[in-house]
Amino acid sequence: MRLKCPHCQAHSNVRTSQMMSTLTGVARYQCSNVDCGHTFKAMFEITESLSPSAMANPAVVLPMFNQRAKESAQ
Repeated sequence: MRLKCPHCQAHSNVRTSQMMSTLTGVARYQCSNVDCGHTFKAMFEITESLSPSAMANPAVVLPMFNQRAKESAQ
């Protein structure tokens, strides 16, 4: 996942990432602007399935993304 640097708004690149659990992780980012040089951590979470897995893990419980429900809520 590409994020912008919170300081200079340049694109930042993932340098390392580590899963903390089956559905959550942490990534270290580095700003692409050499004049800025900011490095930071961000957490991420897997929240929905967009398509079902062909090798589903029964221990992983994720709701299916429902596009129609999102569209009707708007």
